[in-house]
Amino acid sequence: MFEVGVSGNPVGRPKGAFGGRIQALAGLDKLLAKKKNQRALILALEADLQANPVRFFKTVIMPLLPREARLSIDNDGVILWKSLLGDEPGEKPRFDDDGNPLPDADAE
Repeated sequence: MFEVGVSGNPVGRPKGAFGGRIQALAGLDKLLAKKKNQRALILALEADLQANPVRFFKTVIMPLLPREARLSIDNDGVILWKSLLGDEPGEKPRFDDDGNPLPDADAE
C-alpha cells in the first residue's frame, strides 16, 4: 500500500491553500480588527489580571516573552527583570544560582 521513502502528497499543498492554524489566526485577526471586540478583550484581560495577577502573568504574559527573557517573582509578587538579551547578538546573559547577572568576562 505505502512505499518506503515515497511521499503521500508528491505535489505538495496547492498554492494559496492554508493550514488550519493559519486560518484560525486569520479569523482571530478579523475578530480583533473590530473596535468593540478589542474593548471587550481588554476588559476581560483586565478582570482576569485583577482576579489573580500571578496566574495572569504566568499564563498570559510569560508565553508571550522571548525564551531568552530572564526574570523572577519575589515573595511579594514583584517581577524582577534580570535581562532580555545579551549585549552582543547571539550572546546569552549569564546568571549565578540566585539569578543575579554575572559580570562580563571581557570586563574583568
